[in-house]
Amino acid sequence: MRIRTLGVIGAMVLLTVPSGYAQKKKEVINDSNAPLHLLQPDYKVPYGVLTVEEVKGDMDRVLGYLEDETHTRVVDQKTGKVINDYANMNADAQLERGAFRLASYEWGVTYSAMMAAAEATGDSAYMKYVTDRFKFLAEVTPYFKKVYETYGTVDPQMKQIIAPHALDDAGAVCAAMIKAQIKDKSLDLKPLIENYMNHILYNEYRLADGTFARTRPQHNTLWLDDMFMGIPPVAYYSNIASDNQQKYVAESVKQVLQFADRMWVPEKKLFRHGWVEEMQDPPAFFWGRANGWALLTMCEVLDVLPENHPQREKVMNLFKQHVQGLAALQSGEGFWHQLLDRNDSYLETSATAIYVYCIAHAINKGWIDAITYGPVANLGWHAVSTQINEKGQVDGTCVGTGMAFDPAFYYYRPINVYAAHGYGPVIWAGAEIINMLNNQHPKMNDSAVQFYKKEQMTKEPIFHVSDPGNARDVVAGVSRKDSNSPVVLLIGDSTVKCGQGKGENKMWGWGSFLENYFDTDKITVENWALGGRSSRTYITEGLWSKVLAGIKPGDFLIIDFGHNDGGPLNTGRARASLKGTGDESQTVVMERHGGPETIYTFGHYLRTYVRQAKAKGANVIVTSHTPANRWTADRVNRCDQTYGKWAQEVAEAEGVDFIDLNEIIAQKYETMGKDATAALFVDGVHNTKEGALLNATCIVEGLKDLKSNQLNQYLKK
Repeated sequence: MRIRTLGVIGAMVLLTVPSGYAQKKKEVINDSNAPLHLLQPDYKVPYGVLTVEEVKGDMDRVLGYLEDETHTRVVDQKTGKVINDYANMNADAQLERGAFRLASYEWGVTYSAMMAAAEATGDSAYMKYVTDRFKFLAEVTPYFKKVYETYGTVDPQMKQIIAPHALDDAGAVCAAMIKAQIKDKSLDLKPLIENYMNHILYNEYRLADGTFARTRPQHNTLWLDDMFMGIPPVAYYSNIASDNQQKYVAESVKQVLQFADRMWVPEKKLFRHGWVEEMQDPPAFFWGRANGWALLTMCEVLDVLPENHPQREKVMNLFKQHVQGLAALQSGEGFWHQLLDRNDSYLETSATAIYVYCIAHAINKGWIDAITYGPVANLGWHAVSTQINEKGQVDGTCVGTGMAFDPAFYYYRPINVYAAHGYGPVIWAGAEIINMLNNQHPKMNDSAVQFYKKEQMTKEPIFHVSDPGNARDVVAGVSRKDSNSPVVLLIGDSTVKCGQGKGENKMWGWGSFLENYFDTDKITVENWALGGRSSRTYITEGLWSKVLAGIKPGDFLIIDFGHNDGGPLNTGRARASLKGTGDESQTVVMERHGGPETIYTFGHYLRTYVRQAKAKGANVIVTSHTPANRWTADRVNRCDQTYGKWAQEVAEAEGVDFIDLNEIIAQKYETMGKDATAALFVDGVHNTKEGALLNATCIVEGLKDLKSNQLNQYLKK
């Protein structure tokens, strides 16, 4: 195992790095001829996009280690022999000792984490870890309780369950048991849960207003740790309580807000670790793990809190502010510091893992933005992974920590692989990172980890972002199955795609439904039309150049313009083309920017599309535009003397196929009649879903009538 030291003032604190870490680092390029921006940084922790496989591999090592170190046997503490006859145990009976206790608050975190891991990975071994131990504890507790009643003493680990005297004894394990009981109805954990809840609700020390409190190290002290030790079990109890469930939700929210009233420091967007009622000016030490407990508490409460709860927005805003404050303090190594705002304090694993879980969870829930915070969680897991050694031990974790009002106490807390606080957060963080990787689309771009709303298919190291929902930002061919499969590309105006093509304002274009008619195992359809564009502005606004760049030999291009080619040349929307198909042009001064633009005929712009697409090897089909809901007597108005006529002339002159969509649809409207046709329109031009579907069938009808067109072979039979 390689060991490196991370900066800490005074005492030396070692963070161990697994030997595999060296292989994850990128080799530094020393080629003097290479562009400087391509030189690879010598990162101290791995950098790049994570994979599910590597995250689960790290988690599995931890699981394997914990399986070996947390036993489910009762032994005689004097002889070491295993006791199987629980009914005849005496005061020497105790749980077999491993590296960690089965019912500590740290293991409550671990049980919750294991359940999340089982769900995220689909690996039942994680859930089995929980159920094996909970079944064991449920089975032996009544017998240990009898020992306690008989002898007045009992194994201290079991006493935490039988007679909890602090939130540390009860809260985190109770919350985990409630979750397990909900997941697996066959478990019989209700007696243990009720015993824990009896202490939390009725016996735990509180301030006068009911806030969970302690009488150490000072009278009436609030510990930030107690947010997590006490509040989540109350919130989750609302799911199984037999009485008024809403009162437990209300109590959990009340506790969060009352802790925040005393301990939240808004200018830092962090929580102080401790608060003492009689202090006139309480100091603010922003201990890493305690802030983790606070953030985790809000995650847990928000998971339970109904969407319409009147206080949900207040808790959510506090959570988001906390995330903002924490993200700003992440170190370049991906860790957070023991004292968050003091960079000379050491880098600590458990707090880092908790933040990674909470941030990734919030991304997956849609509470915060993946573009902003995905890289934070990604880097944080890279850091955490360096602290998982080959045995599956987690290093770099601060040991159990009380409260102090001077910095030295926090600076010099030891770290140890047997600090139980690190294991649950690491498993929990890994589980939520896997969920994030399955739901988000991280990719390296210009040497940086970026998160995208849609998968970016490019293999280029530096690329511009494409959004298939926005034709301003197109990269044609993103749906291509493989290098040999063709794509049908649609360009046009809002009659082809209205808005994002998802029925905004109940308006639809026919392009949203064309793919329904094709065998999509062999060919895909991409709708790059954009509302409001004309044959001219689709080119001048740069949309066509981006479509053209993605065309490959064998693709198909369907062109449908005409609705927006009339109107003013240089004022207002200024999208008109000159009439006809000739080579004439006109230079005008554009109102919106005062510069010149040379404008060409409708036919000129259509020829541009046709010739450039053919040069790329595409098969081109030109259509006349869809008719509007405009009639003369009982006849639909055509465009057969204007844009439809000119589109046909260009197609014939350039030797490409033409579909007289205007005529095909108009005939159907006339058969239906005016009243039935009116129901297919939202206004005079834009169609309802039913109208767009009809227009799509007319395109297909036109395709089938094209004798030479190769696109027909991909239509569904």
